[in-house]
Amino acid sequence: MEIKLEDQEQEMRNQGHVWNIICGSVDSSVLKCTIELGLLDTIHNSSKPMTLSFLSSASPCLSTLKTENLYRLLILISYESHYHQFNISKLLLKNQERSLKDWVLGIDDEISTNGWHELSEYCLCADDAPTPFMKFHGKTLWELAAEVPKANELINNAMASDTRMVMPAFVQGCDSILNGVKKIVDIGGAIKCMVYDLPHVVAAAPEIPGVEMVGGDMFEFLPLWKDAQCIKLLKRCKEIIPADHGKVIIIEMVLDHDEDDDDSTQARLRQKMNGEWRILLEEAGFSKIEFVPIFAIQSVIVAYP
Repeated sequence: MEIKLEDQEQEMRNQGHVWNIICGSVDSSVLKCTIELGLLDTIHNSSKPMTLSFLSSASPCLSTLKTENLYRLLILISYESHYHQFNISKLLLKNQERSLKDWVLGIDDEISTNGWHELSEYCLCADDAPTPFMKFHGKTLWELAAEVPKANELINNAMASDTRMVMPAFVQGCDSILNGVKKIVDIGGAIKCMVYDLPHVVAAAPEIPGVEMVGGDMFEFLPLWKDAQCIKLLKRCKEIIPADHGKVIIIEMVLDHDEDDDDSTQARLRQKMNGEWRILLEEAGFSKIEFVPIFAIQSVIVAYP
């Protein structure tokens, strides 16, 4: 049976797509490598195009590389379009207030990646089976961070990076929400107020005037984040805020806020995600729930008593 030319072309495109998925781990490893070597920073800091020989001598770290290895690394990143776009590559630089480089270093570290090899076995297990991460390490991420300095540093740096990215967008987009707020309790964060975090994080935190650091572990009470446990936490939050003007503010990834989006299955999935949050909050006794979009990956959910 003769295969049509357009079918052959489509199959080649499909093969290319599959190969991109297969080699996805290579892309992330190369990205991590460029950050660790300071390659993107060196290129970014240059005011003019650089030859290979000039680049190899531009920093102490790059000068120790074999020229052949540096050349191959440059070939790899030259084929990735995101490195060509200044505004995107700028998010990967070391000395930027708004940078995702700490997320790259954390997500692509073996501490994070080793557990993924347990995913197939995890999918075949019962509901109460340990996560792939716990299966490999024998403990949760937070327990590991309390014992392994490298894990603690990776997590803290990534969390601090996330805060620097989202909080300006939160303040800018939620001015009306913050009106009248006299006290904020930030669970797992680092803003100037009351901060509730893990004991080893609090122990290593510097003293800052006006900041009360409280050590504790909310995962002792909510280990698996089942719906019933989330509702228990939300009910407790509702109990301690003023009934007339209190509010609970949740910063979380929500796939979409626009319930008028009619884009087929994707729209239904988005609305379902909003609906799941609404169900949890209503069961916890909140009478009004708002989803507020901000200029960040995260969204703001505001719940009123």
